[in-house]
Amino acid sequence: MAHKLYFDSAATRDATLTDGTIIEDSGNGTFSFSSGSTINNEDRAIDLQLTANVTSFSGSANDALQFDVGAAKTIDFMAIYFQSGETDNLRLHADDATSGNTAVQHNFTDDFSAGWNIASFTQASYRYWIVEATSGFLSPAEIFFGEALTLPIDGNSITIKKPFNSFIASSYNNVEYSNKIDNEPREWTIQLPIITVADKTQLELLQSYDINLYTFLYYDESEYHTVRLAKPLRFNQIAINTFSTTITLREEL
Repeated sequence: MAHKLYFDSAATRDATLTDGTIIEDSGNGTFSFSSGSTINNEDRAIDLQLTANVTSFSGSANDALQFDVGAAKTIDFMAIYFQSGETDNLRLHADDATSGNTAVQHNFTDDFSAGWNIASFTQASYRYWIVEATSGFLSPAEIFFGEALTLPIDGNSITIKKPFNSFIASSYNNVEYSNKIDNEPREWTIQLPIITVADKTQLELLQSYDINLYTFLYYDESEYHTVRLAKPLRFNQIAINTFSTTITLREEL
């Protein structure tokens, strides 16, 4: 197991969506995507909201949603969010063109839990990524793709605190009163004393894509947390091609 960051390094939120179906060529076990009007509210898959679902996404009809991310992107996971648990299955395809034989990347046959679900697979680079429903009715609220970043740390490199939002008022005699308000969002401070150039490049990509505007996922070896970057990243060179930095993540409630 490892601590990981899952962020939208493929810029899925800017993808062009096309719905249709997956057709299996009989006898040779190959698949192809055919565009059509089979799914409703498909834009909800990339609207950055977790409160409304894609609908009419039928496994019995092999409905499929194609994501055109604009150019070939290196991807090794798909993140998919459900508002409640589901017992549906899906298959993930990829392609270099809008049609033709696809390359199957992953068969997701486990039940989906409420919240974020991650499908990891062997790293591949394609422009078109296609989610096919293979049973039931898929009702995802959000989907994104990317390349996971494994943090080179152990638990001793992480501190967690719960800062409060506070309301401060003054009395007539200028005595100040401070009241803690709202929920308690966690904040993780992750020390990375030694990272490679490749790690630095991915963290710079995370910062350029997400800054503190967009959320992403932090996996702490037990659960997934929806977070934002709380502070800009600063890199210190400690040797040739070797750096250090600190990541501060704030929980999104």
